[in-house]
Amino acid sequence: MNIVQESTGELTATLKVQVEPNDYQDKVNQELKNLQKKAQMPGFRPGKVPLGLVKKMYLKNIMAEQVNKILNSSLYEYIEKNKLNVLGNPLPNTENDDKIDFEKQTEFEFTFDIGLSPDIDLELNEDIEVEYHKIIIDDEILQESIDNIRKQNGKPIEAETVEKEDMVEGEFEEIDGEGNLLEGGHSNTSTISVGYIGDEPTKEKFIGSKLGDALDIDIEKTVESETERSNILNLKKEELDQYGKNYRFTIQKITRIEDAELNEELFEKIAPNKEIRDEDSFKEFIKGELAKNYQQEVDRNFKNDASKTILEKLDFNLPEEFLKRWILETNAENEKIDAEQVEKDFVNQKDAFKWQLIQTHLIKKYDIKISQEELMGFLRSMITQQFMQYGYNQALPDDIIDNYAKTMLENKEQMRQVYDQLYDLKITDIFKEKLKLNEKEISYNDFVTQMNEKYKKLNPDAPSDTDQPDEISENKENDGLAEEGKDISNDNQRQ
Repeated sequence: MNIVQESTGELTATLKVQVEPNDYQDKVNQELKNLQKKAQMPGFRPGKVPLGLVKKMYLKNIMAEQVNKILNSSLYEYIEKNKLNVLGNPLPNTENDDKIDFEKQTEFEFTFDIGLSPDIDLELNEDIEVEYHKIIIDDEILQESIDNIRKQNGKPIEAETVEKEDMVEGEFEEIDGEGNLLEGGHSNTSTISVGYIGDEPTKEKFIGSKLGDALDIDIEKTVESETERSNILNLKKEELDQYGKNYRFTIQKITRIEDAELNEELFEKIAPNKEIRDEDSFKEFIKGELAKNYQQEVDRNFKNDASKTILEKLDFNLPEEFLKRWILETNAENEKIDAEQVEKDFVNQKDAFKWQLIQTHLIKKYDIKISQEELMGFLRSMITQQFMQYGYNQALPDDIIDNYAKTMLENKEQMRQVYDQLYDLKITDIFKEKLKLNEKEISYNDFVTQMNEKYKKLNPDAPSDTDQPDEISENKENDGLAEEGKDISNDNQRQ
């Protein structure tokens, strides 16, 4: 086996791999013998088919399989041994490889094109200045959060008059356009949430109604979602058109969630083992949690701003034609991605590719590693937060958390995402430590407004009602096929 590297450009090269019989012959012979033991042909007992006949039928395929195995393992051994920082994967040069004939040849030469990573020269210091927000938790936000906690942990009580957040149970009976009950019309007993009624006049009709009252409603205005309408009326979606949209709803039960009291029972539920005994201490705890959660959003935005600043500061080239070809070939089964689309998207993808290389450089330069202890701690925290989102605020037993963590560890794609998050957190911490931070205090509402304006500027075609700051937590300038950029560097240090 002989491999020769030849430069074809500033950041491209070819690897010519020469394969000779002594590289593969022993393995081919062994496979033929194994196949002979299993072969069955008319006129021969099982396992007694002559080796010559087996060779005649299967040699070409076995030879191709064994040569390809040796070829791939040798190729990556060469890359690792010679410390080649290749981008993506080596791509077969089909112009040369199409001439290979496994029936007539015994010696082969395969050619692979490779893209090489440019040298990154980056020192993080205070010459790089980035704005860093500090969220102020005002009384309004604090009180709103406590009110939500009380609602989420409240107890259901029965009421006699409907208010705007109540759940109302009753009977739906189909009526005609003049308000008469339809004989043989559809009916069903179900519950409707007043707070989710989209049509304001209909909502006003419910508010103030009492037990036993009958309200004539347009079900399509009352419940905008087709899926929800089918659930409420106990019909399949395709059956909705068989009935009208007018119904009489007779109120049978009104349920209201009574806000939980601010007492030790609630304190323990929301903050187990924190030994909070009074409202003031509880407010301080919630204020701290809000600051922590909001600061996570701030840090995501800061990391994106820092990344953009660094990208603008550094100037280096990429093997662009190779990367375009790599994207096209690795997405060959995706009919939506063709050469024209790759060319169109690549302008926005370049920064994503560059940032992935910068990130790999930073991981090496600052010796960033994720220990098993850090990984498990992150997974446990993640699992606990997920349970809390579903309203489970009590401490989970360690064995339950560890079982969930074990399941996550077995999911390769999920773990790739977890490692990405952990590396992002560590790189963000290094940015905060080494860059010059232009700190600016800001209220949470103002921060949300700024983030939405920033998002809309980067995404002018986005819906105008986008009001979630985490929508811009990833740099939208690097969208398109930016995910491809996450894997262009064949570097195993990250895990």
